Parts: sequence; C-alpha cells; structure tokens
Amino acid sequence: MDSFIKSVKKLIKSCDCDYECNAIRFKQNFKNWTSGNNGINKFIQNTQLSDHNEYMVRNALEWIPYERLYDIKYIAADDEFGKVYRANWTDGHLNKWNDEKQNWERGGQNMFINLKILNNVASITSRYIDKIAVSHKVYGITQDPETKNYMVVLNDICEKCNNVCNSIHFQQNFKNWTSDNNDIDKFIQDTQLSDAHDDVKKALEWIPMIDFMMLNILQKMMSLAKCTEQIGLMDA
Repeated sequence: MDSFIKSVKKLIKSCDCDYECNAIRFKQNFKNWTSGNNGINKFIQNTQLSDHNEYMVRNALEWIPYERLYDIKYIAADDEFGKVYRANWTDGHLNKWNDEKQNWERGGQNMFINLKILNNVASITSRYIDKIAVSHKVYGITQDPETKNYMVVLNDICEKCNNVCNSIHFQQNFKNWTSDNNDIDKFIQDTQLSDAHDDVKKALEWIPMIDFMMLNILQKMMSLAKCTEQIGLMDA
C-alpha cells in the first residue's frame, strides 16, 4: 500500500499541468471513499489520476454508493459480462468542476443506467472497461451490500445509436429462447448485440421448427380452400 501511495504522489508531482487539474482534485478526495477492495480502489484512482483536464471530466470513473441507486430491475443475462440490471441514479454523472462552489457539477440526475455484475473482481482492467465502452459510457463501479457483488455502472443509451438501441431489446429477450446449443446461441446473440444497433436487418434470430410446420399447414389449408373454391365455381 505504501508503494502505491508513493507512486500516486510521484504521479501528482510529475503532472506538468500549469493549472489545478482534475487529477489533483480527485486525489484530494481519495480519503473520503472506498470500495472495500484495494484492487478496485486502485483501478478507479488510476482513472482519476490520468484525467488532467482543467474542468470537464472525460474518462475518470468514480465509486458510486449503492444507496444512490433505486428501482433496480433485472433485465438480462450476458455470458461475457454477467447479469445486467437497469436502475435510476439519483445523483447523475460527473460533468465538470465548479470553481465558485468548489465542487463537481453533475448531469442527468435520476437518469437511467445499466448495471453489469462482475463475475470476477480480478477481471477489472482497462481492457475490460474499454470493451464495454465500445457501445456504452462507463461511469463507475458500485457494490450490492446484500450479495456483495460488484457492478459496473454505465449509460443505458448506446454510444453508437445515441438511443436505447435494438441490441438492448434483443438482450432483454435472451432468456425467452434457446437453440439448445450454446455455440449457436452465442453466435446469434453476437449478431444481435453487435450488428443490430441501428439496422435490425443485420441481426439473426432463432426460429423454432414449429413455426415452419405451422406455416406449412397454413399454406396447405389455403391451397385446399382455393381448390374448393375453384371446384365450387366449376359446379356452378
């Protein structure tokens, strides 16, 4: 821990900004929060120490107390990222520093957010966050006090679509179908999550065989009805 503190001090001293940047403001607040996990603390702190903007917050994450979230509802299961929940965030995200108030301004109070459960705390890396950030803005990390599960907090608006996109609707429906083959399920789900943000025609779907059987029966019934109609006309 001492070596980490020394590295933090070294990073702050080495900051070549000619102004009080966000990294310094974040560092001064380290003593006021903890995730309860040293690895997660360090990860969040590193994102904050790399934010050298003067006012606007760019890529810094924050520790988000679970009690600041409400109306938490399960929406889907994600094989790669774990279970996904939707909730509202009372405070909203960090926006920029206010010199007059000497505090952070926030945007999107009571906004909708998604929560992705971390199956493995050790998986929290920059690469992991970057993978999620391809389609969503990541705000921080929180923890369910009952289950002790850590969760990534992210925007429920897709960055590619600037809207609640098709991929989210598909994800919410994953629990309602299966091909009974994990590889096929994963392949179809990947097309729905990656290709269908703004063009649903690119997404594949699982079509039960019974649908084809019912279609075949319907076609035969229509053909029979047509033949009966033609015979009736001939008899007339």
